[in-house]
Amino acid sequence: MHGSVKNRKVLCVLVALLLLTLCLCSCAGAGKPQTEETGAAAAVAENELSRFENAKLGVVTGSLFGGFCRERFPNAAISEFNNFADVLMALKQGKVDGTMLDRPNFNSVRRTEPELSCVTVPEYSVEIGFGFRKDDEGDVLQAQMNEFLKKLRAEGELERMLGKWYGETEPNESVPLEELADNTKPLRISIDTTRKPFVYRYNNEPVGFEIEVLYLFCEEYDYNIGTPDDVSFASGLAGLATGMYDLVCGGLYMTPARKEQVNFSDPYLVADVVMAIYEGESGGFFASLGESFQKTFVEEGRWKMILEGIGITLLISFSAVLGGTLLGFLLYLASRSKFKAPAAIARGFAKVYSKIIAGTPTLVVLMLLYYVVFGKTDLSGILVAIFGFILTFGSFVYNQLKLTVEGVDRGQTEAAYALGYGRNRTFFRIVLPQAMKMFLPAYSAEIVSLIKATSVVGYIAVNDLTKVGDIIRTNTFEAFFPLIAVALIYFLITWGVSALLGLVMRRTDPRRRRAAKKEA
Repeated sequence: MHGSVKNRKVLCVLVALLLLTLCLCSCAGAGKPQTEETGAAAAVAENELSRFENAKLGVVTGSLFGGFCRERFPNAAISEFNNFADVLMALKQGKVDGTMLDRPNFNSVRRTEPELSCVTVPEYSVEIGFGFRKDDEGDVLQAQMNEFLKKLRAEGELERMLGKWYGETEPNESVPLEELADNTKPLRISIDTTRKPFVYRYNNEPVGFEIEVLYLFCEEYDYNIGTPDDVSFASGLAGLATGMYDLVCGGLYMTPARKEQVNFSDPYLVADVVMAIYEGESGGFFASLGESFQKTFVEEGRWKMILEGIGITLLISFSAVLGGTLLGFLLYLASRSKFKAPAAIARGFAKVYSKIIAGTPTLVVLMLLYYVVFGKTDLSGILVAIFGFILTFGSFVYNQLKLTVEGVDRGQTEAAYALGYGRNRTFFRIVLPQAMKMFLPAYSAEIVSLIKATSVVGYIAVNDLTKVGDIIRTNTFEAFFPLIAVALIYFLITWGVSALLGLVMRRTDPRRRRAAKKEA
């Protein structure tokens, strides 16, 4: 009996060893082709990427891909650009050899640039989603969006929309955001229309995958978004942190650092990272001018956007000049009041105010006003820009008046008093006209500087001339005509203003008036 039991044990052990051997062989047989295939694909990718080890690579300043490039290609020369349109132009001109971007972005660019190709960078991918505030309201919106994305995915709608907006064919349809106007719950959002195909402009209206999702989301939960603020994603995240926005759109990458400050939705897409390469001939300066002109001005009526941008630039500039002149002049009059206490207060305020304005970049002033001081109000970016430039121009007017009035010979004042002139009459009839001869040239030059300085208002959701030019460049990936048009228009505006102010100075010159009277 013991022998039979022993034999059975031996038989069981042999059967187990046989099964184990078969399993191992089966696993080895199944895994071998996969390993070879994976290894071959990795070798091909590595071989293709090896050309960039010492190449010139272009990245957008502060972008996630800048870090990827420095990590993956430590010996490459990295050139930074303000936006992707500039990177693409450098790539087409041969100034850089490649640029990293996510595959949806690459697909959208390739629709108009068929000579682009790409190499997948297998080590990297990016999670993309919507951003919300880190508070109770943000938690509610985050939960609603996650539930909504889950619903779209289950119904197959998410896949359909991804295919439409991220595919090889350019969608030519708008998203009817105006239909949300009757919804009852307000929702403040920011969009970045330079992030094609996530968010961009078509017929001067915001479109893209995220805009369509946002429209359906608001329709589902009865939200009214009004007119979204069109700002860079960095400005949108700043507004999110200060409570100005409830939601930020623009193809946001969900990095660990951002997750500490932002409530992200579940990622609606995990996108591959690719290295884009331009395989066509490097375009000459005058290559394809006709096509560039068509894209810049004719397609989608983009000339209308340029006209609107000119109007906004002129409105901000001249409102700031008028308001700043009034502010600076009244502040100077208050500082020379015959009543000592009000005059001392005015001088003290003007001194502190002028030092703050002089020591703070205009862009920082505008962003502080828009995202902090007026962050939770409904004040538009245009009004904030006008107010900010009134402050900066008013500071100049006050200081320049103070300088030029003090430059008038004191003997003029003493002579006027000897003739029986009063204090105010002496100032307005004798001192101020002489001070104007020194004041007006600097005043004219400052007006021209102010007009050019308004080019930064795009950071606070204002579609001025410069911002419109950037939008056109990022939607058409053309640089020549958008940049030439913006530069030429600014030149014509500033030249016209300078000529007009020069005419005013000549007509108000006392010597010319006296000469004209003698001739008469």
